[in-house]
Amino acid sequence: MNVSRRSFALFGAAAFGGALASGQAWASAPAGVRRLSLESAGSAVRLTLGLDRPAAPRAFFLNSPDRFVVDVANATWMLPQRGMAGEGPGAGLVRRYRYAPRPDGSCRLVLDLDAPLRLVRQEIAQTGAVSFELASTLQAASGANLAPAPLRLEGSAWATKTIVLDPGHGGHDPGAIGLTGVREKDVVLDAALQLRQALEQAGRYRVAMTRDGDTFIPLEDRVRFARQQNADLFISIHADSSPNHAAAGATVYTLSDHGATRAQNIAAAQNWDLDLGDTPRRSVISDILLDLTQRETTNRSTQFADKVIPNLAQVSPLLSQSPRNAGFFVLLAPDVPAVLVETGFLSNVADEHRLCDPRQRQAIAGAMAQAVDDYFVMPRA
Repeated sequence: MNVSRRSFALFGAAAFGGALASGQAWASAPAGVRRLSLESAGSAVRLTLGLDRPAAPRAFFLNSPDRFVVDVANATWMLPQRGMAGEGPGAGLVRRYRYAPRPDGSCRLVLDLDAPLRLVRQEIAQTGAVSFELASTLQAASGANLAPAPLRLEGSAWATKTIVLDPGHGGHDPGAIGLTGVREKDVVLDAALQLRQALEQAGRYRVAMTRDGDTFIPLEDRVRFARQQNADLFISIHADSSPNHAAAGATVYTLSDHGATRAQNIAAAQNWDLDLGDTPRRSVISDILLDLTQRETTNRSTQFADKVIPNLAQVSPLLSQSPRNAGFFVLLAPDVPAVLVETGFLSNVADEHRLCDPRQRQAIAGAMAQAVDDYFVMPRA
């Protein structure tokens, strides 16, 4: 995993003993941002940042007014003949750009936009160059490019991540059944297979599936499998149903506070093998370290959910108040970041029609694959 189970334990012990006064004590020297360019082509804009070593940017949109923001953790502005903060002219639908350091040691760049844009591609080169391709949202509204283009990471500097995909139900358990008789287990299996293909084509992930056929897998075995695989991310894929046939839209669930307590109780009751260093089991300190591990995992799960939601919104309607929290069993592993994606409601006519369309399932898979890419280039705290 990106942060190993042992590093959770070491972090917890350090926090408990007060050994680390500040995270900056072990931070490496900041990367230098030495080049910034904007190029336009019709309704698309390409932003390029040249860094003197690879770094992981975090990018997001803001509205009222429309802006595109890029933060580069542990980095400093070193643009030739410019100060540590400033602004410059835009290009195309970008009116201007502004840049400045942040108090947390990161660099921030803000593009002021003349119209809403969407991120269609992000590239990170081993040399340190980072580029973003932005396009008008009018293209998305017209139905073009339903699935976001994949992120490309050049070179071999990026370690392979393990993703476990969990199509819900299976075998004698059909899950939700749609108005026309379509079964949840079939719809989500196809979506998971599409997602596996998209992730494996990227060449950066090892993908394992709790099931790749019409097989029933108990919930406990699904969680156990993810932990045995030492998964960096666990994605459980489902389709919902409701007596209210007006309920519609996709959403993403992460573990609730009640579920976190349940997870710790199950970990103790089932004697899950958690790496807590040399700390004695069933002790006050082990409880503290387990709680720290659980909190870190929940934070990572939330970070991924925050990436999935805007990507799903480009290809699917969303349920209100997304993402949401719940205590689903498949989210309980305290050391594997996990989300449960509800792709829509089979009890809703429009959602059922959408989920029965192979092109739409492919678009949903593409959106989730893009979210995985976005998640793994995020700065880690």
